Formats: sequence, C-alpha cells, structure tokens
Amino acid sequence: MDTSVLDNPLWHSLTGEHAALARRSGDALWYGDAYAPFVAVASPAAHVVDDPRLVGRRYFLGVAPEVLPERWIRAPVDAGHAVPDTLQLVRALDAPDLDTEETVSVLGNEHRERMRALTSLVYPEFFREHTAALGTYVGILQESRLIAMAGERMAVPGAREISAVCTHPEFAGRGLARALLVALVNRHREHGLVSFLHVSAGNEGATRLYEKLGFVHRATLTLTAVDIAKSH
Repeated sequence: MDTSVLDNPLWHSLTGEHAALARRSGDALWYGDAYAPFVAVASPAAHVVDDPRLVGRRYFLGVAPEVLPERWIRAPVDAGHAVPDTLQLVRALDAPDLDTEETVSVLGNEHRERMRALTSLVYPEFFREHTAALGTYVGILQESRLIAMAGERMAVPGAREISAVCTHPEFAGRGLARALLVALVNRHREHGLVSFLHVSAGNEGATRLYEKLGFVHRATLTLTAVDIAKSH
C-alpha cells in the first residue's frame, strides 16, 4: 500500500471509505457529531468556511489549517489520555502470525448501549452514538456483560485503524486487550489490509503492548484541538 496516506488518515478516510458520511465546509471535511469529533483538511493552506453546524470541541490529526474561522479557537488537548503528540504505529502484513485462546465476538447493534457504557469509562469524548458504524467492532462478553472491546475507526486505502481498545477496570490485567487486537489484526490480514493505530505519547503501557504484537512506530502526528463557539 501507499503508506503516505497515513500522514493524513482522517482526510483519506473521509474522501474514501467514509465519503458517504463526510460533511463539507469549504476545504474541510468532517464527521457528524454522532460519529466522531474529527475534522480534516488536505493541507495547511486549506480554506475552512465557517459552518453553523459545527459547534463544540473538534480535532484535526496530522494536518491542520494555518488559518481558522473566527469562531474556531485553538485549545489545549485535554480529552481523556489524549495529548498533542500522537504516536502512529503500523503492523506490516508480513509480521509474524498471532493467536489467542479467548473467545472474541463480533459486536452488533444489540451491543451498542453496552459499548457506549464501557467506552464512557475511557473514551467519553471520542466514542459517540454511531461510532461503531465506522467499522467492525469486537468484544469479550461475560455472559451478557461486555467487559472488553476494540474496533475499527479510520479507513484508508489498504489499511484500517484499530481504536477504542478498552477493558473494564474490574477485568484489567487478564490479557483481554491483546486478544481483541489479535482478532482485529487477523481479520485485517485475511482481507489484505494493514493494521494501524494511534496512541498518546507517554502512554508507555499501551505502546509496549502494541510493540509486543508487532506494531512499529511509523510517525508522530499532532492532535490539534479547536473549540467552536455557537454562532449568533
């Protein structure tokens, strides 16, 4: 695959696999509130037109416009574990095979409320009502209780992002995150897709887990937050 698309994964998701979900404001593309709080531009020189539909906290990843509309104010990145420096890790298709003994289930519409309840403990800002529609999500169930999950978010040509990797605190340390990652990586390989993910710089525990599974650091991208005031 052409790995250069990973320099601006949001843009290539919104002009590719997720084009049907994209909304446009001048040169900017963005997801609706119910999907994800992300906005993308093709280059820093992009002209972003103010749009009354855009309100609240939004994020650019990797590429952000040099000039913002008047209502858009750059803000500190403080959502959960997110920090401005975001490590992008990639797992090559020819990396060693992985396996797991855990039973991993594909999650569907009937699991949506349980998915949001679990992610609210870790990713309240980034996992929304329809985020699960962006790709395939898998989980580990204890009877009917969802205790761990992960899934796909950004989708660029030849690759899929693994996101929302989370385990309920009561079940931490049991290798559930590893099992979910293995399930998604193997699913991607079956379809000839490279797996990639993003982790905040400084999150050493998660980074070590990903590296043990064959992910390697490809780039460090800047997560840029903007607060957009309501239009009058």
